[in-house]
This record gives sequence, structure tokens and C-alpha cells, in this order.
Amino acid sequence: MTRIVKRYENRKLYDTEERRYISLMDIAKLIRQGIDIKVVDNKTGDDLTAQTLTQVILEEGKQGRPLLSKEALHSIIRFGNNLLDDVSEQLDSLIPDPIARLLGKNKPSELDELKQRVEQLEKLLQEVVQHTTQDNKRTQNTTTKSKEV
Repeated sequence: MTRIVKRYENRKLYDTEERRYISLMDIAKLIRQGIDIKVVDNKTGDDLTAQTLTQVILEEGKQGRPLLSKEALHSIIRFGNNLLDDVSEQLDSLIPDPIARLLGKNKPSELDELKQRVEQLEKLLQEVVQHTTQDNKRTQNTTTKSKEV
């Protein structure tokens, strides 16, 4: 379930579940705990989640825990959204599901993908066993008929 956080005109963030004001670092803690966050403008209802999560990343950078290298930040500024879209597409195939959710992606988890592959393999094995069984029965019938002759 997604936790709703309201952002007021004074830029204060209000956690509607805990019924208290929270900081950007509180949002980071909630996300690390696996809680999905949706930030909405209290007045308009506009979704401000992406902007707020970007602020969380910036705030962590200010505190000496940068998530991106200087080179990556330079590239993001130089190439803007085109670079971010390209990187996002490439990351989709490499990152685990929780990070994909953080980035707003709806990619199935690796476990779901593995389950699908196992199901496909089981289906294929069943078909092979069925064909092999049918071939064995045909061979036995042919052998039995040739012994009778």
C-alpha cells in the first residue's frame, strides 16, 4: 500500500498515516523500509512524488552521502531528460524490483520472471515426456506385432 504524504504551500510534508509532519530524511527512511510513498500537493492534489524524491537524493548529497558521481551529475545536466530516459531503460534490465519501484517502474520482479521461466520449462518437459511416452508405446506395439508375425 502506498503511503500518502501531503505537501503544503510552506513546503512542509505531512504523513497522513502517522498524522505528523515529516522531513525529507524521514521519507528516505520510509522508502528504505520498503514503503512506497506518494507525495501530493495539499491544495491541487498534483503528484509531487518525483520532485520530492529528487530532493531526498539532493539532501543526502548535501549530507555527504552522494548517490551519483560528479561525472554522472554533469552528464545529467548536459543531456537532460534524454540521458535519463536512456539510462532508465538500461537500468530496467539490471536493477532489482525495489529500486525499479523507487524509479516508478512497473517491471516484474526477478522472482516473477524466474517463476515464468520455470513454468515454461516444466511445460516443455511435459511435452517432451508425452512425446517420448507416445514414441515408446508405438515402438512397443510395433515390436509386439512383429513378434506375433
